[in-house]
Amino acid sequence: MTPEIVFLPAALIAVLGAALDVRSRRIPNRLVVALAIATAGATLVSFGWAALGSAALHALIALLVGMALFALRAIGGGDAKFYSAAAFGVPLSGALGMLAFTAISGLVAVVAMLIWYRGFKMSAGQERRSWTLPYGLPICCGFLIQVYSLTGFF
Repeated sequence: MTPEIVFLPAALIAVLGAALDVRSRRIPNRLVVALAIATAGATLVSFGWAALGSAALHALIALLVGMALFALRAIGGGDAKFYSAAAFGVPLSGALGMLAFTAISGLVAVVAMLIWYRGFKMSAGQERRSWTLPYGLPICCGFLIQVYSLTGFF
């Protein structure tokens, strides 16, 4: 089996997590666990034990940094866990790539939200929720771009 196919379940779980985050601004813990298992399994099957160890280190660093950012109220706890689970699919050598693709995707999401909401008048109740960025979507994009670039898919 090719790595592109092996990572397909993880990709589908990541897309589901992004969709749920956009819809409800929440990423369920069960989905995060499923993503971690799917990405770890795909990394092991595609690249071997050494890559899995490197990806696990990436995931641990991502979780520690994410939890620190959560403590500072810079990001949500679900976003930190979701990024860490996705990081199991990317060895440490690709960590900066995943981070960069996630950041660029986040910037695109912010610009899209500004354009979208500028055209609509929001009620007072919608205003606060509408300006929270569902960062699961940029995390999903960063993960998919990095993983599929590592596998040679594109």
